[in-house]
Amino acid sequence: MNLNIIDMFCGGGGESTGLINAAEEYGFNVNISAINHWERAIETHAANYPFAEHRIEDVQTINPESLKAARNTDLLWASPGCQHFSVARGGKPRNEQQRAPAWEVLRFVETLHPKRVIIENVPEFQSWGALTPEGKPIPSEKGKTFKAYIRSLQSLNYTVSYKVLCAADYGAPTTRRRLFIQAVRKDCGKRIVWADQTNTKNGDLFLPKWRAASEIIDWSIPCQLISERKKPLADATLRRIEYGIREFWGDNAEPFIARLYGQSNAESLEMPLSTISCSGAHHMLIRPFLARYNGGNNRVHAISEPVPTLDTSNRYGVVEPLINRKGKNYQIGVPIPNEFVKDNFDIVSGAYGIELGFRMLQPKELAAATGFPTDYKFTGTKVEIVKQIGNAVPPCFAKAMFGQILKEMTK
Repeated sequence: MNLNIIDMFCGGGGESTGLINAAEEYGFNVNISAINHWERAIETHAANYPFAEHRIEDVQTINPESLKAARNTDLLWASPGCQHFSVARGGKPRNEQQRAPAWEVLRFVETLHPKRVIIENVPEFQSWGALTPEGKPIPSEKGKTFKAYIRSLQSLNYTVSYKVLCAADYGAPTTRRRLFIQAVRKDCGKRIVWADQTNTKNGDLFLPKWRAASEIIDWSIPCQLISERKKPLADATLRRIEYGIREFWGDNAEPFIARLYGQSNAESLEMPLSTISCSGAHHMLIRPFLARYNGGNNRVHAISEPVPTLDTSNRYGVVEPLINRKGKNYQIGVPIPNEFVKDNFDIVSGAYGIELGFRMLQPKELAAATGFPTDYKFTGTKVEIVKQIGNAVPPCFAKAMFGQILKEMTK
């Protein structure tokens, strides 16, 4: 059986990956039309899914009926740009013109009457409301436009429901949280279905715990000693490292991961990583940790936890303890030479032979944290690849949701 799917803001293919994997698992063939205005993202999508129809266009200029998957559309998946909804913008002014593509989803729905619609965005999408002339949200109008958006979707003969979900609950080693709006056409005999969790934060009798960031780190990539860096780490970065050491190691030297932005505290190594970042430290270290670059000192993360939310820039780095003996470095994960007991190792900040190595997480590690397959092909420069990964929907989200829907169809 063939499924007609429109991936309206396909990016580098995160949601397409999950949708296609789910379809294959349940024995369906996919006819997919993928739309994106950025040529580089379409290049990546085409490199992985050459059988799909690819349109390098702004959705506002497309005639929905011209798409190959437009006839009897089974699923319209839309992930409109979230930059002008996300709290990650801080106090920066919003732009209503940049929010307009979300309304284009309704134009596609009204034109094509797909059996099912899934719209993905940041949780703050629920606070969508009017702005001042200066581009600042009006507190009294908070959420009113979002409610109107939901009513508009319902007025097109759809039953609508929405939830905020965490990617770590569905098998991805990242705690990225996203809002999902699901709509089903009332006359097509379908119902709204939400996927069951596959993982829980601490694990229980039925489900395993969240996947850890340590799973996605390539420990074979060497870290440069912080003491040997040509450009010293910023004072703010060092303060974040100190915060993580005090927070997690304490008297027991418990490992942890450092986080360099957002409002969350440092996290245990036994938890998945939150948003990946980069940091360094000066204390005796037992295990590596992650740190991230932006405001605040408490931006540290344990590698036993999922990676936090990734964005379009690489904010994460790994800090790794190394044994240092007269200029020769040894990773903690390998046996320490016998000479260690002979006091031949340098003493660094009171720790016998322990120094810190530091490097940024690489694109393949960020892609793995998002949940892309190891053989997934990305095109473009390193910066462009990181942007594609940061914009991507974790494939596990799409696979879990669509898989549950297809499971219902095959009963």
